[in-house]
Amino acid sequence: MARLSAEQAERFRRDGYLIVDGLFDTESLEPLRRRIRRLAAPDAPALANAKRQVEPRVEAGELRVAGYAASLRKMAHVAFEDPVFMAHARDRRIADIIESLLGPDIVLAQDQLFMKPPRVGSRQAFHQDSPLGFHLDPPDLMVTCWCALDEATIANGCLWMIPGSHHDGVTDRERWQRYEPAGGVEPPEARPIELAPGSCSFHHGLILHASRPNLTDRPRCGYATHYASARCRFRGERGDHVTIRGRRFPGCV
Repeated sequence: MARLSAEQAERFRRDGYLIVDGLFDTESLEPLRRRIRRLAAPDAPALANAKRQVEPRVEAGELRVAGYAASLRKMAHVAFEDPVFMAHARDRRIADIIESLLGPDIVLAQDQLFMKPPRVGSRQAFHQDSPLGFHLDPPDLMVTCWCALDEATIANGCLWMIPGSHHDGVTDRERWQRYEPAGGVEPPEARPIELAPGSCSFHHGLILHASRPNLTDRPRCGYATHYASARCRFRGERGDHVTIRGRRFPGCV
């Protein structure tokens, strides 16, 4: 079982994030890597509801890259249509930790595959996940597992967190922008989340976080699965959540 210790759970509540090193070994990640290579191919089979996003400078014609895969910024909502990604989202090693943080009734709310290709991968500005289209009430019962499929370093664009920022609740974009770096230097309170392949960071849905561009020749691919308590209500136009563990409740996600 991969349930958290009391000390780890307290650290998460205090800081808003937690690193779990070596949650997956290299061999167990290989099915995901093979599937990513297939889905990133120009002739990949279409996933009806998966959203593919090309890097902005490539889409604008400012940069040329060697092939379609090198242009991809991210793919979203993949697990809902692909069994390999769904198997990862349901993996007990992740689910045990999520249960330690959210309780026994859990749904998968969304997933995003962040490609961050070499020399092309762009910055993601500071933001909170939960307010950006998740429509959860309350918005704080959400945790993301970000699994490193490549080595994630400061140089190639790892995540940066503002510890404790989740305690301020939902904040406006003006506050998010105040943390944007001057001269390419993150604010002093920000902490880099460098991860080896197979290591994971778990972060609160309201923590402010960002990532730098990838200025190296190495890829920085990470797969984020976003979980919510099944006791949350959904305030959007539709719900497309999948039970990961436990029960569902009337009027809730």
